[in-house]
Amino acid sequence: MEDRIEPGSALDRLTERLEGVGKEQVRHSGRFNTVEDGLHGVRADVVQLRESITDVRQKVAGLEGAVSDTRQVLDTFIEQYGRDREVARAQAELARLTTVFQTDFALRKQTRALARGLVHTLTAHAVRRKLVNTHTVRSCVEERLLLEPTYWLAPAIMAVAANFRDETAPGERAQAHACTLDAAKANLFFALTASRLRNEAEAAAWMDTYLQSLDPEELGQDFCVVLDAIASNELGEDALSYTRQAMAGWNQSMHRASAGGVQWGARLRSLRQQLSDKEYTELRETCAAQWDSLKHGWELATVPERTFAYLRHTFPDGPVGVDRPVSDGRHVETALERLINQLEPDEAHLHEQMRQLERIIEHGGDLEAAAQAHESPLGPGTEPVPFMTLLDQAVFAPDTARLGPSARRMALRAIWPSLENAADRVVAESRNHLPDQIILSVAGYSWTLPTHPHQTVEPGPLLDDLAARLEQETQARSDAVVRRWPRVCLALLFGIVTATLVVPFLDGASQYLFLLLTLIAVMWVLWEICGVPLRKRNVREQGDQMRHAAVKTLAKALQQREDFFTKWHEGIQDREALTRWGEHFE
Repeated sequence: MEDRIEPGSALDRLTERLEGVGKEQVRHSGRFNTVEDGLHGVRADVVQLRESITDVRQKVAGLEGAVSDTRQVLDTFIEQYGRDREVARAQAELARLTTVFQTDFALRKQTRALARGLVHTLTAHAVRRKLVNTHTVRSCVEERLLLEPTYWLAPAIMAVAANFRDETAPGERAQAHACTLDAAKANLFFALTASRLRNEAEAAAWMDTYLQSLDPEELGQDFCVVLDAIASNELGEDALSYTRQAMAGWNQSMHRASAGGVQWGARLRSLRQQLSDKEYTELRETCAAQWDSLKHGWELATVPERTFAYLRHTFPDGPVGVDRPVSDGRHVETALERLINQLEPDEAHLHEQMRQLERIIEHGGDLEAAAQAHESPLGPGTEPVPFMTLLDQAVFAPDTARLGPSARRMALRAIWPSLENAADRVVAESRNHLPDQIILSVAGYSWTLPTHPHQTVEPGPLLDDLAARLEQETQARSDAVVRRWPRVCLALLFGIVTATLVVPFLDGASQYLFLLLTLIAVMWVLWEICGVPLRKRNVREQGDQMRHAAVKTLAKALQQREDFFTKWHEGIQDREALTRWGEHFE
């Protein structure tokens, strides 16, 4: 009975505990709901905070964009302001320099206009026909001299006016005054003016004086234009003769004082034919020790012929050219116009500044673009050029020389003696590299052969000799192939000892290894005994191949030797053709 009561009590107690757990669960579930409600609120706050942060980020990005745009606008404004300031500064400076130019040099423009009129042929005709009053001419030129006392053209045109009036003494005084201010320009002006007025004797005299006043180290671009006029015979035969003498004298003096001979020698050497690695290959291989010297001498021997070909191409009308047509005075007119329009140094400097300011204004204040677009009137086209450089350009770089064909022929005539001497030195150096004999070496055998083309060498005996020697060498190597009995005995001894004393006492991998060694020893014995004919045949085949290759190489080398030295001697003899071509310069 008590046992029945006890399980019931236990169930009751368990029921009570379960009810207590349920109550606790109900009580705690309320707390959990409260916490969950709190978490929902926190989540809502986090979402709201994220949206706020996103809005703030978008506003910050917009603010950064606005700041960047503002900065870009500000930078553009500052840059444009700087350019506008440069433009304003350039405009103000240009206005100032223009005023200075007009104030200081406007009178020279009128002097140049008067000079153009006085040197014109029609003016001379008008004065002789008394269409123009000589007193008026005198008044005009005297006024120019009073207004421009330091400008060489003012007394120069006074001398021209005195010539129209047949006043010798005033004309000579005016000429002397003009030469005092600028001797080179004044002498050239009087020479060109006399030529234009058909007074060749006076033009030649003034041209001689002009040439004597020049510095051959610094020849202006005027000389190039004048040289065209002289070469075209526009100033007469006397002026042409004087110019040739002056150029020859300059060339000789500068040739002695500087490396003029080296210059022309280097120019001629640059015209030589250069051998490539694909030419004369067999000859190069058979005389490798001498090849560098032979190659250098052979290339130098091509200089006369290549120089002759170049000169005939550059001067197709020959050293003296074709018969000159009647001169129309075009070069004299160009030279005279250039001389009259040429700005003086003070004018040129001011004009250069004005041009730079104009470029700045044209490019809206962009100093870098203006500097790139500006072309100085004192650039390479107007810089003085040394006489030797001018000669070099006229003869060897005609595209860079501002000279016509006649003037370039005059330049060639001036340097012709130096070119001949340079060609002689090149030919002499080529002869020094030309040996009387060369040594051809093929497959260890050598032959000494002459280099003169008249001393012929028959290739047959040499080829037969080489083939016989190589055949003997091959036969000797073939006869040396015999059975090597010491090796046979050693291999047999090794095989017998291994098979009888080692292999029976081993097992496993060691036994197989020594069996393999025994098999190799047996095969070696068989090869030494039975392989002699095969080795002899291999030696014979290799010897035949080497003999054929060597004979072929020697045959080609002999053929190339004849062609090589024939061209070498012909190249040296071409020096005479170059001399005959230039005999007209003598």
